[in-house]
This record gives sequence, C-alpha cells and structure tokens, in this order.
Amino acid sequence: MKAIVTLAVFILCLAFATVSRAEIVTLGISTVGLYELPTEIAKRKGFYQEEGLEVRKIAIRTGIQVAALLAGELDYSTVSGIVSSASIQGLPLKTVMGWLDKPLHMLIARPGIKTLADLKGKRIAISSLNSVPHVAVREALAQAGMNPDKDVTFLALGGSSERVSALASGTADASPVDLAYIQKTEQMGFTDLLYLGDAVNIRLGGLGVTEDKIKKNPEQIKRMIRATLKGVRFMRPNKNETLAIMRDYLKISGDSGDKIYQYALRSLNEDGLVAKKTVDTEIRIAREQLKIKEEIPESKIFDWRFMKEIAAKK
Repeated sequence: MKAIVTLAVFILCLAFATVSRAEIVTLGISTVGLYELPTEIAKRKGFYQEEGLEVRKIAIRTGIQVAALLAGELDYSTVSGIVSSASIQGLPLKTVMGWLDKPLHMLIARPGIKTLADLKGKRIAISSLNSVPHVAVREALAQAGMNPDKDVTFLALGGSSERVSALASGTADASPVDLAYIQKTEQMGFTDLLYLGDAVNIRLGGLGVTEDKIKKNPEQIKRMIRATLKGVRFMRPNKNETLAIMRDYLKISGDSGDKIYQYALRSLNEDGLVAKKTVDTEIRIAREQLKIKEEIPESKIFDWRFMKEIAAKK
C-alpha cells in the first residue's frame, strides 16, 4: 500500500513539474468568438500542453493588437485583418497560419432596417478601420451598388460584444458581428441582413507574429501551429464534442449551436493555409484601400515555411 501511495505522489509531482515547465505564450483575441474557436479547442483538449505550451488568451482591442505584438506584449495575434494590413504597410509582421477562408460575421441591424439599401445615411459599428468586419461590409455595400465612403458612417468601437451594446444603446444602426452572437442579437430583436461569408472571401482567424519571433524562436512557432492545427482538424469529425465546447465557451444554446457550427465548417481550411481566391481578394482590397499601384507579393503578408515543414513531416 505504501508503495502505491509513493508511486501516486511521484506521478502527481511529475505532472506538476511538467506543467510548471510549460512555456507561457500570450495569444491576442479581439473578443471571445467563433473565429478563434480552434485555439479554445486546442486549450481544452490539451494540444498546447502536449507541445509544452501554456497559452494565455488576452482580449485586446483590434486597433492596438499590432502595437502589442511589436512591443512584445503579445506573442501571437488571431486578428488576421489588422495584422495583414500592417504587413502590407511595411511593418515587420507575418501571418504563419490561417484557418478560415471566409468571414464568420452576420451583418445585423436595428429594427426597421430590412435591406442593405436601408443603411444609407446610417452608422455601422466595426472593430477598427481595415479590419475584416470593416472590409467585408464595404465589399457587401459596393456589391449592392452603394458607396461605402459616402453612403454610411463607420464607427470603430471594438469587438462584437461592444458593437452589440452600441446597437442596443442606439449609438450604431448596424454592425457585422461574430456568428457566436446571433442567438443573442435575434433575441434582442435585431435583423439579420446578410451573412458576409456569402458576399466576400476574406480570411478570418490565424496566427500573426513578428518577424523578430520568426528569427529568434522558430521552434515555438512550429509547436504553436501544430497544436492549433489539431484544434482546427478536431472540429469536423468531432461534431458533438465541438458543439459542447461551443455552447460552453460561446454561451449559446438550443438550435443556434448547430447553425453556427455549420457556418464554421463552410469556411474552415483544415490545411492551416489560406485559399488562393481568398488571398487574391485580400490583396486586391488592400491595394484599393491603401491606394497601392504596384503588385503586392503574397510573401509580404504570409510566411508559410512552418506550415510546409509540418506538412512534410506527416
């Protein structure tokens, strides 16, 4: 009996020592949402721990994620749009992994607004300028024959939760919100105008890092990607468990969970890359917004060396 107790204590101590040696990394999110669900799955299923990582997720407003990365306050950012925009403008940042080829946002509006045309003269809440929600709404408005620069006013207000509050208070008239919020917004009486994944191919989610980290800590990046990729690939074959995590993490219930899950699968890129059509759209939009005449090479935004190394070792 004494030997069994001693063995049990030894195992517990070993487990504690393993956890205590885990390398702490900080992961920036703009708000809790469907777009970063693979990272939550990876945390809960122990995929990061298997790679010797303790991932601490930090909610930081979209507009300051780049500054936080460059200052070393974040190791990684999941906010793909703002990282991409910074890369294109010459800041030393790269995207090393992607997982969604379409935005997981529903454009919602206050009661009385039934169509995109009804948004003329209205205020639309977004996370930040040039973010994925902002770009996606601009594309949708342009496709509907509107001028995004003249027909609406964009308000940079932060994550989906802040934007829903702005609609509730009347500060904004419409907003693209993470699909994780649609159960709540429908209960609040807001109108679902358009699923933005049907309007434009723009990636959402992924891992953005500094070029300095790429140089100094490539092994950590590979471990981070491997674990997150397990989270991405867990979703499709494990529907029931994924739905359970979604319901708990995103605070959703009933039939909404299955609907949101199906939207996610329509966008999911299980290779950890970004579809060519999505990359081309992203670069075209960036050139238009930033008034860049010259071609923008994919390598200015993405660094796929780690994904290629991981794929080669399958």
